[in-house]
Amino acid sequence: MSRACDPSTEQARLRALDRYEILDTPREEDFDGIAALAAEICQAPIAVVNLIGEGRQFFKAEVGLGVRETPLESSFCRQALLQEDFLYVPDATRDPRFACNPLVTGEPGLRFYAGALLKTPEGHPIGTVCVLDTRPRELSERQKGTLTHLARQTMAQLELRRTLREQSAERELQDRILESATDYAIVATDRRGRVTRWNAGAERILGWTQAEMLGESVHVFFTPEDREGQRPEIEMGLALTQGSAPDERWYLRKSGERFWAQGEMMPLKAENGAVQGFLKILRDRTQQRRAAAERSASELRFRSLVEVSPQVVWFGDAAGTITYCNPIWYEFTGLTPGDTGGDGWASVIHPEHRERVLGAWRQAVADVGTVEVEIPFRRASDGQYRWFLARGKPVIDAAGAVASWIGIAIDIHDRRQAEEDLRRAQDQLRLAIEATHIGIFDYDPVTGTLRWDARVHAAFGLPPDAPVTYATFLAGLHPEDRSWVDAAVSAALDPAGDGTYDIVYRTIGLQDGVERWLAAKGRAIVEKGRTVRFIGTVRDITANRRGEQDLRDTEERYRLAARATNDAIWDWSLVTDHIRWNEAVQTLFGYAEDEVGASGSWWKSHIHPDDRERVKTSIYAVIDGDGEHWSDEYRFLRADGTYADILDRGYVLRDGRGRAVRMIGAMLDITARKRAEEHQRLLTSELQHRVKNTLALVQAIASQTLRGAADVTEMREAFAARLISLGRAHDILTQASWTAAPIAEVVEGALSVHRNAGPARIRVSGPNVLLAAKPALSLALALHELATNAAKYGALSNESGTVDLRWHVVHAADASRFCLTWSEQGGPPILVQPAHKGFGSRLIERSFAAEVGGEVKLTYAPTGLVCRLEAPLASMQEQRSEAAA
Repeated sequence: MSRACDPSTEQARLRALDRYEILDTPREEDFDGIAALAAEICQAPIAVVNLIGEGRQFFKAEVGLGVRETPLESSFCRQALLQEDFLYVPDATRDPRFACNPLVTGEPGLRFYAGALLKTPEGHPIGTVCVLDTRPRELSERQKGTLTHLARQTMAQLELRRTLREQSAERELQDRILESATDYAIVATDRRGRVTRWNAGAERILGWTQAEMLGESVHVFFTPEDREGQRPEIEMGLALTQGSAPDERWYLRKSGERFWAQGEMMPLKAENGAVQGFLKILRDRTQQRRAAAERSASELRFRSLVEVSPQVVWFGDAAGTITYCNPIWYEFTGLTPGDTGGDGWASVIHPEHRERVLGAWRQAVADVGTVEVEIPFRRASDGQYRWFLARGKPVIDAAGAVASWIGIAIDIHDRRQAEEDLRRAQDQLRLAIEATHIGIFDYDPVTGTLRWDARVHAAFGLPPDAPVTYATFLAGLHPEDRSWVDAAVSAALDPAGDGTYDIVYRTIGLQDGVERWLAAKGRAIVEKGRTVRFIGTVRDITANRRGEQDLRDTEERYRLAARATNDAIWDWSLVTDHIRWNEAVQTLFGYAEDEVGASGSWWKSHIHPDDRERVKTSIYAVIDGDGEHWSDEYRFLRADGTYADILDRGYVLRDGRGRAVRMIGAMLDITARKRAEEHQRLLTSELQHRVKNTLALVQAIASQTLRGAADVTEMREAFAARLISLGRAHDILTQASWTAAPIAEVVEGALSVHRNAGPARIRVSGPNVLLAAKPALSLALALHELATNAAKYGALSNESGTVDLRWHVVHAADASRFCLTWSEQGGPPILVQPAHKGFGSRLIERSFAAEVGGEVKLTYAPTGLVCRLEAPLASMQEQRSEAAA
């Protein structure tokens, strides 16, 4: 009984039954035949292929019952699960396990039962093949054995169906995985390399469909040189001997385009180990390869930029120790690289600021945060101190740890001097204003702080020491002036506006109740796109305005404001949907007077379709809500069909119930500002790109020059000569705006220092070829190195040697190639071939072969050195790396 009562055993049995997915399935001939055969052999009126589920028994096949399912409580087969293999009950009325069973004592009056257990290969009982009768009876041993054999046959049927179903699901899963791997080209072949399977990824990457490739050779997507070198056969051989043949190389698409791929070929084996064919997997890595090359070029350009930057650029290690400063630092401070390590750089800080600066720097290192501090540095040329703004930030690696520090220092001395001059001028202005009895207000929109002098306090009917806020200002305004004055202040504070403020309004004294007329002028100060201060004057003009009517004052102010601004001012009645425009809507957007609609629908219809719904949503959110101010940017249709970038601002007027009845606003054309901002971003990006290029190249030259150098003097001279050659190449590229430089100018710049040997000593000829920036620099360095070596050891080292420099372009069907040959004659004879590559050879290979992707061949003939440089013409003229950096 323990096996049936153990919950864990029962759950395992039910899970085993579920694997066959047989419960509640329709009748099937195979199982009906087993039940019929059991009834016939055992001569029983009832036979069942029975499966015991949770709380029920399901009859997959039955003879003599007429039902497919019965409850488990009164089941004979429930007891069969407790047996090892076979349950045999000749007379149920005499068996204490069944004597009280309602199927025995009532209908149908069962008296006989014999059942063979259905057991899974793991030993879980899941049901029976059984026979029943309403009268007692006996079974022969042959009948019992046959019933047991039928149970085994039933289990064999269940196992076979489960295996076939799982194999089908596995095959379907494999097919889905294969077809969903669209990032991989997966190609199956026979032993001769003929395609037998071609997945969707292969179609996407290589271009051919499976129908086009079935039966074709995999040679078709190998390059001609790989086919000639029998690369497919080599890979199949490696796959057979080593189990795998990985590689990275160029392959061909159907279009003929070459692409770089990471691939692997593996043998396909049958279950008996026989090789049936091969599996070739490819992944397109062209973009990653190109990105890696561009990253390398970008790093080279960045280092070059640092070296020629007009600003101080510095680097530090993870602990905050300064490890590098660019030349501008040493030129300004007079320090040497040995003086800059540790806190040595701080020796040129003004003594009164040294501890402050060092404290800020150490705190930033401790907090792993950015640092920005103003520092007075001593200039070596005259001993004067100039102010710099130093910024630094940590460089975080992939693990989230500080890898290094990087920063700059910008000379801000002139700016600080200008700010100091401005403060002095403001102080002088304040004194002058006090002498003219004009009140001063000063508002900080960031903190909300408002300051009035005594005269402004008096104009609002307050004592001189009364605290004030912007709310105090609004409360003191005449109710009829409050909204438009508030809008005027908002417009002046808008960083996108001109920041001016010149209005006349009325006040009602907050304590004395006296009505006054005030003329106010002001200007907003904007820094980094943010209004940080609003300062101006207030003058009491009450005596001049006593006799003027409120309506005339209001209309005159509106008329003057409309004429004094280039904004398209609008007055929209939300009740009638009528809009009044000033003349600026015609001058700004080119419409004739009769073309300007007087409704909100006309305005909305002229908003760019991509902006229309957003603008309508934002303005009606204010109108339908309880807000007063609305502002948005969008594109507005001009009369000529183009769109203007617009900053639109509006103020909502509400009735006594708070319902919006009117809205007044102004449209500012900010198209020029938008274009200027975009132009500035482009100029900044271009400057960063060019300086990065130069710094990276200088760093590479320095690294190559220093590597293996034994003589410091010789190293210094070689480095200086290479920089001079690089500078001449830069001059040529600068004249061409870094787009393309004529090869003749590049050659002349590289060889000019050696022309004193005589113009006939170096003969130059070749067609006019325009070179891109990077190939031009690489070729200039290579030619400089060849000329320097010739002057030291070769044809230019004596009085009679000559150099013949020729280049030409070989046009071919697949791709044109650039070829240049440097030939030396008449110099000291070369009697022994060099035992190893010298620095010059390595530099030529580094500057031309590695950078341009060309080939370098040096031949040490007895008559003199011959150097042949060859590269695809496209790589010599390509601008892709520079543009992508």
